[in-house]
Amino acid sequence: MLRRVFPMLMMSCATSPTHTPPADASAAFGKLAREYWDWQLRESPEYATQLGDHRYDDRLADLSEAARARRRETLRSIRARLATIDREALRGEDRVSWEVLRLEVDQALGKDEHAFYLWEIDQMYGPQVAFGELALNFHPKKTDADRKNLATRYRAFSTYIDQYIGNLRAGLDKGYSATRMATERVIAQLQRLVESKCQLFVIVEAGVGPKASQQVCSAYSRLLHFLHSEYLARARQEVGIWAVPRGADTYRFLIGLHTGTTYSAEQIHEIGLAELASIEAEMDTIASKLGHKGPLREFSDKLRGDKTQYFPEAGQLLDGFRAICKRADAALPRAFGRLPRTAYEIKAIEAFRARDAVAAFYYPAPDDGSRAGIFYVNTDRLEARPRYNMAALAFHEAVPGHHLQVALAQEADKLPDFRRHGGFTAFVEGWALYAERLSDELGLYPDDRSRFGMLGYQAWRASRLVVDTGLHHLRWTREQAIEFLYAHTVLSRTEVENEIDRYIIWPGQALAYMIGKIEIGSLRRHAEDKLGARFDLRAFHDTLLSSGAIPMPALRAKIDAWIASGGTPH
Repeated sequence: MLRRVFPMLMMSCATSPTHTPPADASAAFGKLAREYWDWQLRESPEYATQLGDHRYDDRLADLSEAARARRRETLRSIRARLATIDREALRGEDRVSWEVLRLEVDQALGKDEHAFYLWEIDQMYGPQVAFGELALNFHPKKTDADRKNLATRYRAFSTYIDQYIGNLRAGLDKGYSATRMATERVIAQLQRLVESKCQLFVIVEAGVGPKASQQVCSAYSRLLHFLHSEYLARARQEVGIWAVPRGADTYRFLIGLHTGTTYSAEQIHEIGLAELASIEAEMDTIASKLGHKGPLREFSDKLRGDKTQYFPEAGQLLDGFRAICKRADAALPRAFGRLPRTAYEIKAIEAFRARDAVAAFYYPAPDDGSRAGIFYVNTDRLEARPRYNMAALAFHEAVPGHHLQVALAQEADKLPDFRRHGGFTAFVEGWALYAERLSDELGLYPDDRSRFGMLGYQAWRASRLVVDTGLHHLRWTREQAIEFLYAHTVLSRTEVENEIDRYIIWPGQALAYMIGKIEIGSLRRHAEDKLGARFDLRAFHDTLLSSGAIPMPALRAKIDAWIASGGTPH
C-alpha cells in the first residue's frame, strides 16, 4: 500500500484576539456546547429519540422554509458566540471541541447553502423508510405517555410529508431534481406500503391500530401520487451531481465535508486507481495460492458462483455472523487496553427496507441503556450474501470496527455530548476499514477465501474513489460504474447495483472510507518509526480512540503529542 500524507486539511484556526482567563473560557465554552446540543436535539426530535432522549417524542422535524431560516440564524449566532471565546485560553479536549464545533457549524451552513432538501429522494433513508424505523425500533412503547406520543407522531406525519413534497416541488421550480433511478426505487417502496394498507404501522402493543395506521398510509399515498404523476417525468436521467444547478461546486463541498481534505476529484480518482492496483496484486497472490492461474476476475467469478459459499437459510447466516463476532470479541484485548462496556447484538434488517439496503450497517446504542448497539445484517436474497465476505463485514460493522469505536466515544463522559455522538466520516469509516486489516493481523480470518474477501472489500473501498468521482465528476453512467465495481470486487451483482445506487444519492460519502484509512495507517507508521521498540499497539489504539471521531488534523496533532510523550498508555 502506498504511503501518503494528506495535503492541507480543512480546519478552522480562527481565534478571538482578546485574552480570556482559562477558567472563564472553559465555562463559556461548556455553556455554549450544552446549548448547541440541546438545540440540535430539539430540531431533530427523531434523532433525540434514537439516542434515548425522550423529551421530544411527541414531535417530528419541521421541514418548512421558516424552520430552515430559523436554523440558519441560530447557527450564525452560535458561530458568533464561539468567536468571542478565546480558543488559546482553552486546554486539552476543550480546544479540540472548539475546533470541532466551529467546523460543524460551518458545514451545517454549507449544507443549507447547497440546498440538498430540494432534491433529496433517498431509497435508503427517506421518509418511506425512516418513519417505519422510528416507530418500530426507536420510539418507546412502555407507558401511556409513550403510546400517546407515538399517536401524536402518527398524526404529525401528514404535515411532515406535505412539507417534504413542498420542498421537492420547489426544487423542480428551481431546476433541481433527483435521479429517475432513486425516484423509481422509492415509488416501488411506497407501492408496497400502500398495497399492504401500511400494516407495518399497526403496532398493537402501543395501542396504534388500523385507524392511526391509515393516517400514515394516507400521507404515503399522497407522496406516491406526487412522485408518480408529477415528479417522475421530470426526474433527471443523469445520475451524477454535476447535472444539478451548481453541481460541480456542490461536489467540491461534499468532498471536503466527507474527507476533510482539499483534494480535487481528479486527485481522488488517481489515488483510487493506485490503491486498487496495489490491493489487486495482493489478491492475485492469494488466488495463486488457491491454485488459480489466469485473470483475477475469473477467480472472483468462480468464487461468486460457488454455491457452497452461500447459506440456504437466514438463521444460518445470522448464526455465522455471531460466531465470527464471538472470535473477534475474544481477540480484542490483544490490540486494545480499553474496551467498551456497551453490548451489541446482531439482527436481520427488516423486510420492509431490506430490498434496497446495503449488506449491513451499525446503529449505536442509546444513552438511556434501553437497548444494545445493533449490527444489522441483510438476509434478503441469500444468494447475494457470500460467506467469504462475512468476516470482513463483521469486523467493519461490529468489532473492532464501528461498535468498538462508537461505543468508546459514547462512554467518554468527559467529552461534551455533541462530540460523544458526533463523528467525522473520514474518521468513523476510515477506522472501520482499518479494522478490517487489523483483524488480519490478529489472525481472525478463518481461511484464504475469507482473506481474499477482506482484500475484495479493501478493493471495493478503493474502487469507490474511482466510481464516485467517475459518476459525479467525470460523468460516468450508472452502467459504467456498475461494470467497474463488479470487475474489481468480489461483491455480488445485487450488492454492486445497490452500492452504486447508494453512491448516486450520497455523493462524496463513499470517499471517506479509503481516504480516512490511508491517514490512520500513515499515523500508525509514523508512530512506529518515531517510537521504535517503545511503540505499543494497544496504547496507540487507545490514544487514537480516546477523543471520539475527530477531524483528521486534530487526530494527527493528538498522535504527535502522544509520540512526544514517549508513547505512554493513554
